[in-house]
Amino acid sequence: MAKELAPIDISHFPDLVRLAEEVRTTKIPRVLRRNDEDIAVMVPLVPRRRATTRPRTKADVDAFLAAAGSWRDLIDPQGFKAHIASSRGSDRTPVDL
Repeated sequence: MAKELAPIDISHFPDLVRLAEEVRTTKIPRVLRRNDEDIAVMVPLVPRRRATTRPRTKADVDAFLAAAGSWRDLIDPQGFKAHIASSRGSDRTPVDL
């Protein structure tokens, strides 16, 4: 999720705890309704897998540093920029700010 949800402690609400346990066990979402109005949805949480990372070795760091600048002489940057500008085919006049 992109946004962190604020937790609510339901320990003192046994009916809500029972319902939450049922949703977790069955893995079936439930709509919470008051009278004829749907007010919330209770869904089971899917446990997140944490990425397992191995510690960086000296060889990893050396390989990373060796790659730095490896594209340096492959292309002419000014020629590349000119090629991009000409391929865009814009006929608008430049804006002076």
